[in-house]
Amino acid sequence: MAFSIAAAASSVAPVGVCSRKLATPTRAPARAPTSSPPREMASFRGLKAAPVGLTKTVASLRDAVRAQSRSNGKGTRSVATMMPIGVPRVPYKTPNENSWQWVDIWNCLYRERIVWIGQQIDDELGNQLVATMLYLDTTDKSGKDIYLYINSEGGEVVPTMAILDTMKHIKSDVGCVGFGSARAMGGMLLACGAKGKRAALPNTCIMLHHPSGAARGAASDINNEGRELLKIRAKINDMIAGATGRPASEIQENIRRDFHLTAEKALDYGVIDKVLYKRRGVGAR
Repeated sequence: MAFSIAAAASSVAPVGVCSRKLATPTRAPARAPTSSPPREMASFRGLKAAPVGLTKTVASLRDAVRAQSRSNGKGTRSVATMMPIGVPRVPYKTPNENSWQWVDIWNCLYRERIVWIGQQIDDELGNQLVATMLYLDTTDKSGKDIYLYINSEGGEVVPTMAILDTMKHIKSDVGCVGFGSARAMGGMLLACGAKGKRAALPNTCIMLHHPSGAARGAASDINNEGRELLKIRAKINDMIAGATGRPASEIQENIRRDFHLTAEKALDYGVIDKVLYKRRGVGAR
């Protein structure tokens, strides 16, 4: 019996050892799924890394181009001399200096005593024009002419009257050149320029008319507004009559509604003194 138990034990032991040895390889398939994802992730990361290398190549090419432009000394200067985008600007040389700078084109025209009216006339524009004409009149004691270039659909009466009063107040003659459209108060400014210095381009649209208003409130207020409007209308009739040399009664009858004129008709009517067909003398009527 003892022999049989020992034999049985000896016979069982190899089985246990053999079973333990066979159990270790069986765990390998369980670890296989955990080891395969790193290989897949490694290949995926390799694909994503390609744009980084391309970016480095582009950056190196950009650095090479910059280094070449710095060595040639052209890249920086070409960028510095480009005209700024936005408000039109022109190179201007400061008086008594050798430096050039980009200056607003309107400021350059002011230095040439040219004032631009390219919008409807309101309080803000009226104040700017009055201040500009006063300044230009003080900078040149010789009384060099100032020219208003008018391309306006009209505007408010009061700022226009302020501009006209300033034109008569300063010592410099204020000539007017109409182009594009000179309607309503714009046409009145054109007509009231200095005699002999009023001109228009051939295709300028010129129009004159009486002012209009809208009164609200009490009947007495509406009555007062109506009387004031009639006074302004009579004043405009007298101013245009003095500018054109025609009777005030004729002016009142003509401009009680929109009175449209071509450049040629405006010349014959007395609103302007000449039509500019060419830049210099030849061809100007």
